[in-house]
Amino acid sequence: MAHLALYKLDLLDAFESRRDEWTYVDFEKLLTKVRPSASYQDAKGIILAAHQDGSWPKTVKRYLLSNYRVHQNVSAELHNALIDVLSTLTEHERQAWGLSESA
Repeated sequence: MAHLALYKLDLLDAFESRRDEWTYVDFEKLLTKVRPSASYQDAKGIILAAHQDGSWPKTVKRYLLSNYRVHQNVSAELHNALIDVLSTLTEHERQAWGLSESA
């Protein structure tokens, strides 16, 4: 398991268990509520650490895909994580997220 601060673990656990249609914005808002000095850059670091650890796959997937859906790209540091997530999607999931075959 990644060596993350307790508030980061709690945040990841909370989103991993959610069943609603949350987005990366919700993740970033709760992070800044829990840690007012945090920013979207911190959120990206948490997601990257979770992905590298192989933990919280639902959270990583939803954060990356909701971000990609809005911006049609992700930041350079999250690019490889997005590629990994995209490679695991079923055709149904790709359609549900509005992704083309080239995405």
